[in-house]
Amino acid sequence: MDMNKILQWMDLAKKYQTGDFWDGIFDQSSFQESMKSNLESNKSGETAAKAGHGKKFPPTDIFITDEEILLISDLAGYVKENIQLSVSGTNLLIKGNNHQLMTGEPVQKERYHGSFERVIQLPEPTYPNLIRAKFKNGLLFVSYKRQFLTEERVNIE
Repeated sequence: MDMNKILQWMDLAKKYQTGDFWDGIFDQSSFQESMKSNLESNKSGETAAKAGHGKKFPPTDIFITDEEILLISDLAGYVKENIQLSVSGTNLLIKGNNHQLMTGEPVQKERYHGSFERVIQLPEPTYPNLIRAKFKNGLLFVSYKRQFLTEERVNIE
């Protein structure tokens, strides 16, 4: 990498960016504080799912074909007996719990352990008796046939 070009870029950027911006970028103490707070939150037992305020657990993919809808939820470390499903119209509720397998003080903790509950908005409504669910290798597969494949004409009175 050419150091002269980097210095030219920094000089140009300084003309447009004022204040403490560049001081904060190159300040190592702010980096160290950030690392320290991350380590402390992981040691306190705060999980990635709870710490990441926008993150949703379990991560779920939804696929639509011409004939069915398929959801795949990643539930590594959970067992089928500790997972519950329920549906109401277009809302699918996935609930479950598990316990941490290892003892000792964690140094890094990214995997979620404990109870969870998530409502997933389905692309089309369905009934509980039409849903098929299968749990294999830590993945929950939920599928159902699409009921409304074609539009139906409605008479106007």
